[in-house]
Formats: sequence, structure tokens, C-alpha cells
Amino acid sequence: MERKTRRSDERIDGENVFPTASNLLISEIVMKNRLITYLILVIVTGLNVVFAKDLPTSAEQLRGAIESAFKAKDVEAIISLLCWDGTERGMKGMATGMMAEEIPTETNITSVTLSPLPTNFQATVSSFLPDWEGDDGRRGRYNIPVIGMIHVNFQNGKSAEMPYGKKDDAFYIAQLISYQIPGKYLKVDVNKLRVQTYTGYWVYVQSGKEIAITINDHTNEQKSGWGDYVKYCYVQRTDTNEVPGFSPWFNYRIREDVTNVIYDSGLITNEEPVIYERKQ
Repeated sequence: MERKTRRSDERIDGENVFPTASNLLISEIVMKNRLITYLILVIVTGLNVVFAKDLPTSAEQLRGAIESAFKAKDVEAIISLLCWDGTERGMKGMATGMMAEEIPTETNITSVTLSPLPTNFQATVSSFLPDWEGDDGRRGRYNIPVIGMIHVNFQNGKSAEMPYGKKDDAFYIAQLISYQIPGKYLKVDVNKLRVQTYTGYWVYVQSGKEIAITINDHTNEQKSGWGDYVKYCYVQRTDTNEVPGFSPWFNYRIREDVTNVIYDSGLITNEEPVIYERKQ
């Protein structure tokens, strides 16, 4: 028997803006936690008491500064050797406080060495979110070109490594910073009771590239995208069982920029696919 489909060419244009304040706050918290974790890793290796007037002018000087400063457990040294270009406001003070608390006092180092940049080194971060959450448009890069690594080994058998680079005539520990690519929050929300099942997928466009997300009642239901617009969506119920005591309830909505619903399927009561296609 031929299946019928319902299509919608109707689109409500939304402004190209970022997510709501609450969503941005969550994103900022996730990002800051990752950056702070990175800074703590730097702390554990230790750095030297070196002030701006005598910043290292070679990788070897930076290595030596790290080795001697770790022994001194000096927070000011750490701050002076980190490159702060492009970091978020308040991060320097936050890092200073955390460093003062986190620098270990009982662990000694056995060696500090330099090494070339590994071939698999990732100079950029394509997402700070786990895959199941999708994409929030945040990207990461180091704030100075990374040219090598510094390795620190401890008496307790642990080790750590830090990327370093050069800015002007001085060498610094590089920091990972975030930036936002153009686009907006994109999401397909399937509203249903837990026992109801379905299958489908949706496609969005990000800077001219089409990205597809497969969805069903147990996969990628919370996954969002970040881009220009949702191009296509296909949702099909795979059961028509209603739950006793509950009104019929199964539909999906497409959001562009969190609060802007550009499409609502209405109540879906059968197994016919319900398709959205963006009007060209």
C-alpha cells in the first residue's frame, strides 16, 4: 500500500542570534571548566619565578624556568609564563586563585625535557561537547602557534606535558581559547511518551555543508546542531499504540535559535512518515 507523506513549505524566519542567556551560560561553564582543567594540568608541572622583564627568549630558557619554578611552587611564575592573549575576562584571576590551591607541595620532579610537536597534535578543537549533545558552535584553538612540547616527570611516576610557542621575542606556555563560529542553535524535538517508538533523521546546513543526524526513540534525541538552517526532517512512528489514561500525544517540532519554532508537525497518529522540507 502506498504511503502518504505530509510536507510543509511554510517557514517562519527567525533572527540569526545566539542561544538564550541560560544556554550560553551553560556553554560558558562547560568551556571554563575545560580551560581550568587545562590550567591545573599546567600547574601540576610547575613553572618558575620569571617576570615580564626576563621572559624566556628560547625554548631551553622556558624549560629551565619551568624546572626551577616548580621547585619554588611560585604562582606568580606560572601566571607570567602563560600567554593570556584572547582568554576570557576574569580567567586570569580565577586561574591564580585555583593555582594557589592546587599546586602540590609534596611532589618533586625528576626531569623536564623538550620535544618536537607530535605528528598527531591537535591544534584546534572542533567541539567542547560530547558527541551525544551535538554542536553548540564553540571551537577551540591555541592563542599562540604551538612549536613544541614540554614534558615533566615526577618522582611518583606520573607525568604531564604542555604545548609551548613563541610570541614576539618571548616563549610562553600556550593556552586553549574558545571562539564562536557563525550560525545558530538548531534542534528537532520529538515529543512523545516513553513507550512510543519512531525512526527518522534530519539535515542541517553549516557554512554550505550538509550534516545529517539520525534520530529514533533511543538515539540522538538530545542532539542539537549549529549552523544556518534545518533543510530536511523525516520522522515516522513505528507503533500506533496509545497509553491508557493518556491523551494521544506524538509530534515533533523544529527549532532554529532555541525559542523560534519554525515547524510543528501536529499530532501524529499513524505510521505515515511526516516530512519537513525547507522552502528554497
